[in-house]
Amino acid sequence: MIKLFWNTHNQKKINGIEDRDFIWGKYHRENSEYLYIRGKLFYKSELYYPAIDILLVALEFGENNKIYELLSEIYNIIGNKELSSKILDTNLRLTTVNMLKNELS
Repeated sequence: MIKLFWNTHNQKKINGIEDRDFIWGKYHRENSEYLYIRGKLFYKSELYYPAIDILLVALEFGENNKIYELLSEIYNIIGNKELSSKILDTNLRLTTVNMLKNELS
């Protein structure tokens, strides 16, 4: 996370634009690793539903096993064992996550 901050903080221009708000907003909003870290921080703070939201957004920008594993762990903690196991199953995870996104939007 420090690396992400350092890299964006020290950039003078991105595509000729020097606006720091633009740099922070666009870079971090579309960076699945950053979103995963934010989701993990919410998870550690026992803020499970915001963590789920952020992790689902992270999957829009890059699929990664650790995102699916954390989602599965969170659903297991909140008592939805069936959904947890479906997210861990590589054959069912994409369908399951898309169903979740449709229900939550």
